[in-house]
Amino acid sequence: MKLWDLYKGKDYDIVPTLERIRRAAEYLGNPQRKFPSIIVGGTNGKGSTCAFLERILREHSFKTGWFISPHLVDERERWRIGGKIIPKDLYEAYVKDLKPIFERFNLTYFEATVMVAIKVFSDLKVDVAIMEVGMGGRWDATKVCDPSVVIITNVQRDHVRWLGKNVRQIAGEKLALRRSGVPLVLGSARFPLYTEALTSLDDIYVAGIDFTYWSYLSPPKAVLKNFKFKDLFLDEVILGIPGRWQADNSALALVGAHLFTPLEEQRVRLALSKARWEGRMEILREKPLLVVDGSHNPDAVRTVMSGVDLMFPGIEILFTGLDGKEWENSLEIIRKFRNSILLTAVSHHRGVPVERLEREARKKGFRSVKILNSPADVWELNFDVLALGSLYLVGEIKSAGSFTVI
Repeated sequence: MKLWDLYKGKDYDIVPTLERIRRAAEYLGNPQRKFPSIIVGGTNGKGSTCAFLERILREHSFKTGWFISPHLVDERERWRIGGKIIPKDLYEAYVKDLKPIFERFNLTYFEATVMVAIKVFSDLKVDVAIMEVGMGGRWDATKVCDPSVVIITNVQRDHVRWLGKNVRQIAGEKLALRRSGVPLVLGSARFPLYTEALTSLDDIYVAGIDFTYWSYLSPPKAVLKNFKFKDLFLDEVILGIPGRWQADNSALALVGAHLFTPLEEQRVRLALSKARWEGRMEILREKPLLVVDGSHNPDAVRTVMSGVDLMFPGIEILFTGLDGKEWENSLEIIRKFRNSILLTAVSHHRGVPVERLEREARKKGFRSVKILNSPADVWELNFDVLALGSLYLVGEIKSAGSFTVI
C-alpha cells in the first residue's frame, strides 16, 4: 500500500490549519515529543541545508531521522534513517497501520507524510530528526514538532496562492515557525526577513552578522572559506553538493548543528565533503553531460543561471513549468543567458502543456526552441544538458534512467 495512491490527485487539496495534525498526533500519544528535532523552512535551499545538517549530525554519531518533500522517484525518499530511505516493508506497514488515522482526522497528503515521519522516528528511537518544512510555516504540518532549533533559509515569492502575494507577507508566514526560547537561524539579513524577525525577542542568529563566511568556486563544487560562528572556525572546505550558493546552505547547517551540539572540526569537514542531495545540480551522466536541478521558482532559476556557465560552460537548458510557479518569469530569466532552449512537459496534473511553453518561449525572444516529446528523451541527446524548472521533471528523468535512492 502506497500513501501516494491514497491521495492521488488530491495532493493540493489544502485547507490551512494545524488542528487536524495536532489532534491526530495527540490521539497517537504525541510521538513527536519523544525525540528532539530541527525544523528547516524558507523558500529556496531547504533541502540542501537539511542534507548538510543531517550529514553533520550523523558524523557526530547521532542516529538521525530525516523528513523531506517532495520525492523524486520513490515515495520512500521522504523518510530516512541514518541517511537511508526506510525499507519497503516497513513503509508499507506504517501506511497500512496509520490509514485509519489519516481517515479519522481527514489528514491531507502532506499531513499524512508528517504523521508517518513522527511515528517512524519515535518508534525507531532517533536521536534527532531533521524536518524540512513543506510550505510556509504558520500552518505547515511540521510545526507539530517541538524543535530545538529553527532555521529559515530565505524568503522569495513562491506558493503565493497560500502564503501571500508579496515577500513581507511570505516572511510573516515563514517566521511563524519560531518558538519562544528556541534559537532561530536566518540565512539573510535582507528586508523583510530580518526586520520582521526583530519584532520578537527570540534568540536570533543571522548570516553576515552573527556568523560570517565566504566562498569561491572550484568547478563544479564550492569551497567554504573563513567560516566563523562562536568558537567554531573552518577554512577551505570543499562542499559535496555542487554550486557556489551551497556555501550559504552549508553555513546555515553548521550554525544549526552547533546550536544543537558541540561540533568537532574533522567530523564537520568529512560531513560537508560527503553531503549529497538528489536533484540539486546532480550529475546523472558525464559524457555527454546530463545535469538535473530542482529549481522551480524565478529566484532559484536566477541563482542557477547566474553560476551555471562557471560550472558547465555552454551547457544547453531543458525547461518545463508547473501552473502556479511563475514559470513565465523563469523563462524570461533563462532568456537573459541563452538564445536557445529545449522544452518538455511533465505528466503531473499541474504540468504546463508543451504548446503553452513553446508559445511563451517564442514570445520571450528565444531564437531556437526545440521540443522533447517527454523528459525521457533527454537521454537520447548527444550534447550537454541541464534540466530545470520542476522537481517533477527531475523525477521523470531519473525514473527513465532507472535511478534509485539508497
